Amino acid sequence: MAKKFGGFCLHVKDMGKAVSFYKNKLGYKVQYQDPIWSELTIDKNTSLALYKTAKPGAGFGYIVDDCEKETKKLEAQGIKIFTRCDKRPKDKIILTQIKDTDGNIIWFAQKIKK
Repeated sequence: MAKKFGGFCLHVKDMGKAVSFYKNKLGYKVQYQDPIWSELTIDKNTSLALYKTAKPGAGFGYIVDDCEKETKKLEAQGIKIFTRCDKRPKDKIILTQIKDTDGNIIWFAQKIKK
């Protein structure tokens, strides 16, 4: 699969506290923040997403060149897709998501070129 590791997601109960911790204590740069979803840069290749929810969970993701191609490969392996090549112009990505055997999310995101 042509992909590179892009980042991971943590579930948080208090977005403000979580963003403050990662920004002020660990020095991550805030790329986007709203009450439900925030993204911070860890280094030039890795991001941390924070999702506000009471449900425990985590996930990680890959940046892919072609979301449709990668999604077809996953489907060919019998993997159930729960978000299929969802175009998200606001986020500048096309997104596919799957779950592992424990329900953790793995995403595959193609960056939308201008």
